[in-house]
Amino acid sequence: MIEHRIRTALAYCTTLACATLSQFTLAAEFAPGDKHVALGSSFAAGPGVDLQLGNCGRSTNNYANLTARALGLTLVDVSCNGATTDNILDTPQNGAAPQIEAVTTDTALVTVTIGGNDINYTSSTFTCAGTAADEQCTANLDQDAISEAVQQLPGKLTATINAIKERAPQASIVVVTYPRVFPPNAANCSELELSPADTAYLADLGRRLEQAFVTVTQSEEVLIADSYVGEAGHGPCAMPETARWVNGATTVVDGIRYHPTGAGHIEMSRLVLEALED
Repeated sequence: MIEHRIRTALAYCTTLACATLSQFTLAAEFAPGDKHVALGSSFAAGPGVDLQLGNCGRSTNNYANLTARALGLTLVDVSCNGATTDNILDTPQNGAAPQIEAVTTDTALVTVTIGGNDINYTSSTFTCAGTAADEQCTANLDQDAISEAVQQLPGKLTATINAIKERAPQASIVVVTYPRVFPPNAANCSELELSPADTAYLADLGRRLEQAFVTVTQSEEVLIADSYVGEAGHGPCAMPETARWVNGATTVVDGIRYHPTGAGHIEMSRLVLEALED
């Protein structure tokens, strides 16, 4: 039944990436219609991926929607472009209540991708994209403030996980990392449109973001779907273009710049299912 639902949910897709989801037969105990809550920022929401709903960049084919359809769950998706951990915990955004309020005692599954905006990861990439090397863009960022934010991030992620546990003690929690925007050969990837120095700084910031996820999920004993580590050959310079799980400075297939593509969301969903299988 689960394999059938996965195939049905992904029937819209024509890329080879879709086929990988059909192999899962999960051991997780979810009943049809159980509640799945999706929390997070734009990397969870899926801006630029069809079909878009509302004003938060949410796609009906983001990784949470794909996962919920595969498992036959009822999804409440409150992810939103620009969200920070504060917008999950206690700060309204775009007129909506803090995202955590969507999590209730009957929630069976929570997926969350958050933290990049807390450390100005994507906004710094946007700021420096297309600038000349002699502008030294990242050197002119407030790197001290960014470093302090990185140091504070594990505590904020821990607070987020604890808030979820408090509101839904029986829920499975899967923390989904940010996909790797800067591949190992990023300095040679023209699609990034960044100088070598800016690329090195931002690539390290992405690495530190992923490491915060790994550290916190280990200490809090929650599941992780690590889309950062398995992206070799699927970065913004991958060919063919349909193989890209994340965009560079331009959008070639779907999604928006420096964000996951539709194929990237398929991979993120596959990793969520894999984490639940384990």
